[in-house]
Amino acid sequence: MKARGNYHNHVAEAFRSPQAPTLITRALHKSTMMATELRCDDRNFGRTASMPWEDAYLIALQLRSCPDHDLFFDGRYVRPQNYHAGVTSIYDLRTDPVADLRDPYHSIMFYLPRKSLDSIAETTGAAPVEELRHQPGVSVDDPVVHHLLSSLLPAALNPDASHPFFLDHVALALTAHLAYRYGGMQVSRQKYRGGLAKWQERRVKELIRETKDELPLSRLADECGLSVRHFIRAFKQSTGVTPHRWLLKDRVDRALNLLKHSRLPLTDIALRCGFADQSHFTRVFTGLVGMSPGMWRRKQG
Repeated sequence: MKARGNYHNHVAEAFRSPQAPTLITRALHKSTMMATELRCDDRNFGRTASMPWEDAYLIALQLRSCPDHDLFFDGRYVRPQNYHAGVTSIYDLRTDPVADLRDPYHSIMFYLPRKSLDSIAETTGAAPVEELRHQPGVSVDDPVVHHLLSSLLPAALNPDASHPFFLDHVALALTAHLAYRYGGMQVSRQKYRGGLAKWQERRVKELIRETKDELPLSRLADECGLSVRHFIRAFKQSTGVTPHRWLLKDRVDRALNLLKHSRLPLTDIALRCGFADQSHFTRVFTGLVGMSPGMWRRKQG
């Protein structure tokens, strides 16, 4: 998942917010998913623009209560219900959803194409998801969506401080949850036996260490000839941790060596080991080691 680039963001355009913080992922077989934070603190924003017809959904987490607005689907008025802070709304982009907003609003919109749902179903051996069951204009309390989308807020504001492995995991988890709860996906009971082959594990670790730019889970899975879901399970069985956790531990191990055997400043060590900055380095190091890098170095004398 990465910050907004040249990707055409129809969601942000509909809300007249072309610079809205946006994250993009192609974790599922190059199927583009996108999270956009939208906010307006003024009243009477007015109507949003129509978006192009797409076989896709918008999953919205309402971060702020917004009861005073109207909704239209294919030009027909629908009275909105339960638009309180923390609720989840689903919009089908085949129905031309338009909102006439009078209250201030703050939300995260997750763009989910149907082929992403099909991909997650395929990896579990389930039948394709025909649609996400929902009542247009009625929001629901869904703590899973709430926590997963909320976890993307810091990444949207500071994309460089969040590794794409973490962001891809969030998108995969969210898609699987939506397919299961609203799409009726039946989870396969098939159990994958065994972890990665030695050559697969060696190749993946080399790629993780060597690549400083974004490296999506789909790329690592392709290197092993596995689906993303199977790869994650096999990697964890081989190493005991997820790819993202392994990456952080590997970087901290390299930092420990530099802290002990060099006089490099903490800022230089952070950058050499792949962290975004010293603050990111300190936060991850403290979480894994139990003390800050500076304190650990002083204890080594």
